Amino acid sequence: MTDFLDKAILLGLGVEKKLKDIASEFSGDGDTETKDSEGEEKLPPRERLENAIVSDGTAAIKELITLLKEGKDKVENEFLSGTESLGEKLNIATKVELDTVKEMARVAREKVDSLEKRLDKLEENRAKEN
Repeated sequence: MTDFLDKAILLGLGVEKKLKDIASEFSGDGDTETKDSEGEEKLPPRERLENAIVSDGTAAIKELITLLKEGKDKVENEFLSGTESLGEKLNIATKVELDTVKEMARVAREKVDSLEKRLDKLEENRAKEN
């Protein structure tokens, strides 16, 4: 237990030192531009830090979007395969099968209508004959 507390204290001191270093960098010469070894002007430390944070954030967001798209595709595929297997197990008709049955029913209705018309004409002819 004491080992854990010692490590926590040392970690806290390390974080505190790092924050003090960053704060001194910003408060000291933080707003002045410096030159690198090639003589080109660099951004002030604050702007460099902001740029680094933005670029890291952008990269993290792009990675997150990629992971979300992959997850969405995986969930869709799993859902579709699950529903297809469930439909097969429950012996549920597919859309193609339902469309076929609808077409067969339409054709049967047309045949019944034509047969009814023929029957009506035959009955009329028979009534005229009698």
